[in-house]
Amino acid sequence: MTKMLKFGSLLFLIIFCCIVSLSIFFIGASSSINNSNETNLAKSSATVELKASTGELLWNYSCGEPVRSTAISSSGGLVAASTPSADNRIYLFDKARSTSKMPLWNYTTGNSVYAADVSGDGSYIAAVNDGQHIFLFNNSITTPKLPIWDYYPTGSFMNDVAISLDGNYIVAATYNGDIILLNNSYATPKTEMWSYSTGIIIFSVAISADGSSIAVAGHDTNVYLFSKDSSTPLWIYAAGSVVQTVAVSSDGNYIVAGTSDAKVYLFHKSSSTPLWNYTAGGNIFSVAISSKGDYIAAGGLDNKVYLFGKLSPTPLWNYTTDGQIGDDNFPRCIAISNNGNYIVAGSHDYNFYVFGKSSSTPSWNYTTGGEIQTVAMSDDGAYISVGSYDEQIYLFYQEIPLIPKPSISFGNLFILISVGSLISVIIIKKKRFFIALN
Repeated sequence: MTKMLKFGSLLFLIIFCCIVSLSIFFIGASSSINNSNETNLAKSSATVELKASTGELLWNYSCGEPVRSTAISSSGGLVAASTPSADNRIYLFDKARSTSKMPLWNYTTGNSVYAADVSGDGSYIAAVNDGQHIFLFNNSITTPKLPIWDYYPTGSFMNDVAISLDGNYIVAATYNGDIILLNNSYATPKTEMWSYSTGIIIFSVAISADGSSIAVAGHDTNVYLFSKDSSTPLWIYAAGSVVQTVAVSSDGNYIVAGTSDAKVYLFHKSSSTPLWNYTAGGNIFSVAISSKGDYIAAGGLDNKVYLFGKLSPTPLWNYTTDGQIGDDNFPRCIAISNNGNYIVAGSHDYNFYVFGKSSSTPSWNYTTGGEIQTVAMSDDGAYISVGSYDEQIYLFYQEIPLIPKPSISFGNLFILISVGSLISVIIIKKKRFFIALN
């Protein structure tokens, strides 16, 4: 038994020394390979996002009037659109390819439909019109299509609407400056959760995925942030000029605003003091922000599309089109994917442009028959809906390549195998030791 213990100890030492020696050798030999692989992977990641295929037109539909707003569900499966007088309609489409596309349903409101939005899960569609109505629909296909409820606050026609990811909360804004928050439950009569008056035009509202953060762009030169739980603002920032557009990250942590004196502001929800601001070459009409606030896109009167990172007011890049990006009536002419990898911007030069975040050169663009008034993008950037002054609503698809995931290096794999072998030897040695004691 003593000889067996001595032999086991010797075997253990030999195996241990071999493992250490071979590990050192392979770590050194594979270090250059690992560095090369990491470099190639970084290059691949940067290149892949620019290799989104040229957009493919899935369908287009003539609404009979210029398309005022469009919105798209998170997956891209459903597209909403709205039109002004004399069409006065809300439309819902699916994404299925068609050469003779027809809506799943449409609803005539009797007045210009200034804005429509669709919940991320596609369950609900909200819209507002000149007749002072706020409408909520489900996505079911029924004839005739009727709203879940139709709320009619007195005072003024409606300017904008936004809905939370699950459709539980709807925020609307009026020309007279009222902000109205409602839930999606059916009630007769329908009542507000709360309302707040700024006293003057509100151009744009936005809401976080869970409805907890609500941002408002006011003609009174203020940026407002609210919680869904109270009509008292969490904070107000005086921008010094008309605030024309606003967006909030899905997580509710970051707010971006654009003003008539050409400024882009970024805020954290915890403070009304801007994290930074940037002065562009003209009015900022449209802004968008990625899900966690890492990337911000903006555009306006200087015909430029800007992309920022949240850590700096210096643009990552900008691109000049031949027309302005949106205007104070159409604040939704820029959209960004959840991860910030893809950006779409609509221009008055009749084109919309699609970018990868790593380059100011458009990946592709498409020319419509009129000024682009509104764009929207699915969470992953694969589906893009576009509304144009040519009276068409378009849906495009671009293939999003998968970025390869890093694989474990040979050297690190050898270390893992070696450690596993060492543990096995120790376990065997302990068993033999206890056998010897007995």
